[in-house]
Amino acid sequence: MQLFKVFTAIAVFVVSAAAVATPEIVKLRDLEERAANPELATPPNSPSDSNEMSLPQPLPYVPTADEIVPAMHRIINKYNAIRTQILRTTTPSTATFSNVILPLVNVENAVQGELGMIDMLQYGSPSLETQGAFDEARQLYLKASALWVADEPFFRLLEAVREKPEFQALDAESKHWLEKELLEYRHAGHGVLGHVELEEYQKRNMEIAELERKFQQNLAREAGGVWFTLGELDGVPGEELAKWRDSPAEGELTNEKRQQRKKFVPFANGGTLAVLTHAHSPETRKRMFLEDNVKLKENMPLFEDIIKRRARQAQALKYPSHAALRIERRMVKTTEWVKGFLRQLQATLCPYGRGEIAVLQRRRLDDLRARGQLPDKEAGDSFPPWEKRYYEQLVQREFEVDQLKISEFFPLERTATSMLGIFASLLNLRFDSIPSEKLTRDVVWHDTVRVFSVWDTKEDAFIGVINGQMEADNTRRRF
Repeated sequence: MQLFKVFTAIAVFVVSAAAVATPEIVKLRDLEERAANPELATPPNSPSDSNEMSLPQPLPYVPTADEIVPAMHRIINKYNAIRTQILRTTTPSTATFSNVILPLVNVENAVQGELGMIDMLQYGSPSLETQGAFDEARQLYLKASALWVADEPFFRLLEAVREKPEFQALDAESKHWLEKELLEYRHAGHGVLGHVELEEYQKRNMEIAELERKFQQNLAREAGGVWFTLGELDGVPGEELAKWRDSPAEGELTNEKRQQRKKFVPFANGGTLAVLTHAHSPETRKRMFLEDNVKLKENMPLFEDIIKRRARQAQALKYPSHAALRIERRMVKTTEWVKGFLRQLQATLCPYGRGEIAVLQRRRLDDLRARGQLPDKEAGDSFPPWEKRYYEQLVQREFEVDQLKISEFFPLERTATSMLGIFASLLNLRFDSIPSEKLTRDVVWHDTVRVFSVWDTKEDAFIGVINGQMEADNTRRRF
């Protein structure tokens, strides 16, 4: 199994984990007892701090900027070589799972770790040089992928394997892999469009992929924010202020003008949230909210263009919408089911939401009345979205809900590893922490990265590793 099956499984079970009553889910009434008795604090199946078993392979290597593009060339060449070999030695009459699909799966398993690490660096690395190399590598992979799914002879081999009687004898995972691969080719136009139409369709797909690349690149490199004076940031905790950079003129200001010193509040890494939650000034909250919501203006035309192009591509394949095309790859198979599900959620949750907003609005009007800033009737009837976090915090305080004290029961390290413990229980896995002395600069991209080896507890077999950065720096969003 490749590492990415673990990530997929974890993502699938995140929703379930919140609803399943397992021993790993710590109930609030147990918190004080656990705090007083540290031996109770680690749930069963939580990640172990001891590396119980030696790894059967080295930790994944983190490539440097100048190694990323050559690595992508190697990966593409491996795929090209095996596909060429399959086409040269196999015909539709001789095609089987063993001589068409299995060689592809073996290559995929061999390269997915390296491919995933390269993809991660788009978001994990603070280096613009590394991000530029990633952009070039991604372009190479997109072009290669487009050529692969444009290959009609290979599509015919996949179809032939699917139609053979032995397909029914395959295990569920093997069937799923083949069906998924065939769907990729059908979504590329095979079996639906003529030869000329197919070429045009695939050309338009490449154009959409380029627009998507630019959109994602803008997201990854977003580094905007807002300058505020310390007076405007009144109420924001000192530990938050300390994270943000000062204006260049700070050294020239006297102590009397301290409140005029400025801080640059980034949109990313909790900057917007801190201001919306704590800043006493309604104008500060409003400005932060509005600026955050109009950031990346360059993505607006890209987004609109992508939506229109995707709709036209879906209609070319006889789908009513892009959503109807994409949903075939999901567990839920129809957009009608999704719409019905959302309507049920709306009917159930909206009344509760309106009730919560009414409570916040009453608290807001009381606050404004006390400040002598009561708005006119029309303005008082609406609840501005930038006020939600601030008045939630005030209401919680009045009910003596102290998030800081609650957070003491959920230290970052303990909480993150306990979440892995839940995944371990659900998926029959074990996560062993790799000792920090083994995390050299060639296997992590930052000093705060934690690495866990992943094991199948049923067979005591190694599956892969998970890397994660639990703290944020000032240059990147972290996951």
